Amino acid sequence: MELIDIHRRVKASDCKSWQIYFLGISVLAAVSLYFDIGMIHSFLWNLESYLSPLDWLAILGIQGILIGFVAEFFYEQGDGYAKVLSDLFGSKDRTLLFRVGIMTVISGIITMVVPTVLRAVTEFLIIQTTGAVIVLGILLIHLEIRNWNAKTEWPAIVAGGLFAIAPSVLI
Repeated sequence: MELIDIHRRVKASDCKSWQIYFLGISVLAAVSLYFDIGMIHSFLWNLESYLSPLDWLAILGIQGILIGFVAEFFYEQGDGYAKVLSDLFGSKDRTLLFRVGIMTVISGIITMVVPTVLRAVTEFLIIQTTGAVIVLGILLIHLEIRNWNAKTEWPAIVAGGLFAIAPSVLI
């Protein structure tokens, strides 16, 4: 099959093209790690070492996602209301206290814990963290959407999951 035919099939699918290509790349990477295919394995190590000055950006991304989940759990806001930690509508003072005070403490804790944990549990810090950011970011965005069609997002979720988990499991 020619590359043009593959591209036409990808474009004709219900999913976005980048998601299908991302899934293909992640499957290739996971299979190469499982079977220890040297060329792709060394490419991943080279990519990781080339991008290593940007590891702080990947860590900030995962921290932002985690803070987003915490904020989503604790805080809800609409055009005319704000709720914090309860079904009761809060005052502006309570909302300000929560958004600035409590979220500052939570983000500080996450900032202290996440880099240490990530460096301890990942083989490819940037690749795995970027995969986790994609999966968790999609889930965070769709957390409150009731009519979300996961069938259109599954390639990116699976691909991100493979990048986030496979290197630690398969090496």
